[in-house]
Amino acid sequence: MKTFSQYLKEASKYIVSKNPNDNKWYVMGHVGRNQWMPVSNGFKNKAQAQKWAKSQDKVDSAARGEIGAV
Repeated sequence: MKTFSQYLKEASKYIVSKNPNDNKWYVMGHVGRNQWMPVSNGFKNKAQAQKWAKSQDKVDSAARGEIGAV
């Protein structure tokens, strides 16, 4: 069972935000403190960006597994 703090840590790893200049949706990754950096190309709608963010979590966990096996 996850604790509330673990849930918040996982949930806040990526956010989806719209850029007002080009009206595209970007997935933003947390880089420390209160800073976020775009980690995706622009998407036409929010649903596509959210889908990409969810799939990225699986990619991240797979990458950590490969690095741990070395």
